[in-house]
Amino acid sequence: MSTSAMRSLIAVFAAAASVLAGCGGGTGSFTEESIKAGFVEPAELGGKDVIAFEDDGSAGHIVYTPEDSVPTCPYAQRADDAPAGTTAAVQLQGGNATGRFIVGPVNPGPKAPPVVTQGAVVFESAQLAGAGMQQVKAAAAKCPGTFTILGGPPQIVGSYTVNSRPLEFDGWTGYSQQLAHTAPPDLNPDTFDDLVTVVLHKGNAIIYAGFAQIKKPGERANSGEKAEQLLQQALSRLDT
Repeated sequence: MSTSAMRSLIAVFAAAASVLAGCGGGTGSFTEESIKAGFVEPAELGGKDVIAFEDDGSAGHIVYTPEDSVPTCPYAQRADDAPAGTTAAVQLQGGNATGRFIVGPVNPGPKAPPVVTQGAVVFESAQLAGAGMQQVKAAAAKCPGTFTILGGPPQIVGSYTVNSRPLEFDGWTGYSQQLAHTAPPDLNPDTFDDLVTVVLHKGNAIIYAGFAQIKKPGERANSGEKAEQLLQQALSRLDT
């Protein structure tokens, strides 16, 4: 997500900032409330000038996906050359979504912490959650390695590259999907967007978190490392 997109989104909800909270779920039988203990909190991004709020979709017109969906190929709904069948997110039947929560800096930029977009879907059984995760992985597998957005809001126009790899820790299994967005030189030659989306499954829950950072040309796209570190720290609270 670009600087202007993140600023407009955060500005809409700044007045409604709140701290995410929850309780443990070490048995793997999660509820919609208990799974929120595994969400990244403002303190984990440094705390200072960091806000947290629930996304109700009011500012999602640029790259809208339903608040109860799980991301599978961010921005693909705007792509001009994505293959048929590519979907930006999937809505899973039979589960209860927590809603989508955002934690991020008041002023996103190259030196600021990432903007974290997170949520989960909780099912009545591990079997249903496993079937849901297979649906998510199947959709994510169709995400192309590259795509282009030629028109639309200027903050999303440009070229995109996508790389995915399996991810597993503490009994959570899934994948990490890294997306880099470069704008045309005449729109934004000074920065690029580094977005990592992690989707994990354990027991009766599927949890996701997107970590968006703004980088300067020549900087390493390392949001994946930071995302895994932050998410592993947050998820450890579910086992205490």
